[in-house]
Amino acid sequence: MNASIQWLDLTADDRDKVRRVLDLFNEQGTVDELGLGSLRDTLSNALFPGTSVLHTRLRYVLFIPWIYQELESWGAGYDVDRHAREMEIQLIYALAESDDTAGVIGIDAGESLSRLASNAYWALLVHWGLFVPARPQSWYHRNFDELLARRSNVPRADDPGVTWTQQPTWHPRLPKAPGDFPASADFELTGEEADFLLGRILERCGGTVLSWLAQEGSTELADELWDEPAIAHAPDEIVSLVDLARRFSLHVQGAPLLYNLLLAEMRHEKQLSDGDADLIERYRGELAEWASWEAEETAFKPDQLWALVMRQGVRLRDPQRRFIENWSAAVAEHGPSAVADSDDLRHLIRTREQQLKGSRARVINNGRLLDWSGRTGTGRMQFRWPNVRQLLIDLHYGLLA
Repeated sequence: MNASIQWLDLTADDRDKVRRVLDLFNEQGTVDELGLGSLRDTLSNALFPGTSVLHTRLRYVLFIPWIYQELESWGAGYDVDRHAREMEIQLIYALAESDDTAGVIGIDAGESLSRLASNAYWALLVHWGLFVPARPQSWYHRNFDELLARRSNVPRADDPGVTWTQQPTWHPRLPKAPGDFPASADFELTGEEADFLLGRILERCGGTVLSWLAQEGSTELADELWDEPAIAHAPDEIVSLVDLARRFSLHVQGAPLLYNLLLAEMRHEKQLSDGDADLIERYRGELAEWASWEAEETAFKPDQLWALVMRQGVRLRDPQRRFIENWSAAVAEHGPSAVADSDDLRHLIRTREQQLKGSRARVINNGRLLDWSGRTGTGRMQFRWPNVRQLLIDLHYGLLA
């Protein structure tokens, strides 16, 4: 049975909060079976502020303000929810007709799309300073007419001798939309648009990996963040942060691999499914490969990670801290090659899943064990790099225009 969510009597602000929580589980290949997602996202936010795994192409950062600027030009009294949605659907069909359709949000769903691009990108628009009031999208829709009324009662900035004190809705240097937008659209940034977005990143995300690669990157970025050559000559704090992300992603990858091995062994022992003997062999092989890489590294010490969590203002739960510290200590004590058969680490994995899921934990619930797909949460953490990489490539092509 597939899980589903019903909004019941939630307000628009409540729905925004729920969507942001759900976004945390959307990084492909790293299903949060062992409660590591908040640490992954803390590192992701430090590396690439404002970004999300839902972001596909950079020009959406301009498409969305352009749609609302058009609606604002109509004046008050319109159904903002309906007309904004209609224009976003129109944008889908326009992008689907362009030469580059990779990353078109809603290209398959069309008019039935439930999560619009504006919903996915709104937090970025706020973080990068494009939406000046820095409030949720639901707040903007709710106060749309009032914002227009306030603006119309304030003298314009270009009136002689008058200082304009009214806060604009959108960044005042936002490039203008093409005349045929949104009936026609593509992902190719103009030079002016790329320069503007570079400025937003440098101003609002200065000193981060995102701002460094926005300046020093190129249209040919490495498939893995830690393999990107531009990182090698970055400031020390950027190099250190990328190495912390690399080291943490490798170190904890063994935990979900051991978790999947446990499930395969349990299901095989209980004869709940065919093919589990092959899964056992596969996970032992993957753990052995992981162990060979982990053995080449110095022992992981979580102190640097905890310091980053504190700087980011993230609340770290004690069970999560203890799990990482106990995992690290046991791997260091027994060695990576012993992980697959370590009673201590097997107990740690079982206890952690029960802490998180209670009676629904697969290690104690045969029904949930039977529903196990055979592989869950084993991908190495990438910290949104595949998505951010595409955003940066779009930016650098625009800067060359």
